[in-house]
Amino acid sequence: FTEMPTDNFVESSFWNFDALFQPQQHPARDQHDTFFLLDPAEAPQLPPGYSSKVKKVHSQGGYGSQGYRYEWKVEEAKKNLLRTHTTSASARALFQLARQEKFSPVKYFSIDRVFRNESLDATHLAEFHQVEGLVADRGLTLGHLMGILRQFFSKLGISQLRFKPAYNPYTEPSMEVFSYHEGLKKWVEVGNSGVFRP
Repeated sequence: FTEMPTDNFVESSFWNFDALFQPQQHPARDQHDTFFLLDPAEAPQLPPGYSSKVKKVHSQGGYGSQGYRYEWKVEEAKKNLLRTHTTSASARALFQLARQEKFSPVKYFSIDRVFRNESLDATHLAEFHQVEGLVADRGLTLGHLMGILRQFFSKLGISQLRFKPAYNPYTEPSMEVFSYHEGLKKWVEVGNSGVFRP
């Protein structure tokens, strides 16, 4: 695995949400969940050809999806925020990979800070670190993903894992990862995962 560049805490809504097919009316885009910036409030520009493709998938569908059937707004996509996940870096990495003349398989990782407008309690902070991995190749299956996750968690000393189907706007299928916590005597969520949509 090679490290992805994740050095921008400020991200546009386009890369944080739109490029990951999260609809513009999704509750995660609400100010109660996301820190939006006042200055600079907007990204200066979006990737022109790519943003029009993302708009089309949101509005009309494509690649096997019927889309969300709403009017996608560039003004919403340009809003700057403190990134809510490092998956925006994965979206950028996949965009760069797709622009290469010849595809070559890659494995990326990142460990970096993310921000959510959360009510603080024992399990929620407004700032935390996210570990992310991304593998791009042909012929990969959900079984490959589960194998990588088992290997990753075993290196951390976590061996008892369960996978549960979940929903993410940007992956299909998606899975939450649970581990049995001996101290709490219960299964706790330790991660989320999925296969990126085309």
